[in-house]
Amino acid sequence: MAGKSTKKRTMACRVCKKLFFDSACPQHGESHMSDEWFGFLIIKDVENSIIAKQSGLKEKGEYAIKVR
Repeated sequence: MAGKSTKKRTMACRVCKKLFFDSACPQHGESHMSDEWFGFLIIKDVENSIIAKQSGLKEKGEYAIKVR
């Protein structure tokens, strides 16, 4: 069966490294998006997360570790 794929593509913002599914970063726009990213962090509690503090993350969400 031929047709368009309905699979969502996960993209990462090159500036803030936040992950988005088929949408652009609301802060930095479409021009800073990349589909070449590796590894990810899920931050749920920014206040008590050592990893969030070491990574400089200020809000909860899903983040790429490396973005090209």
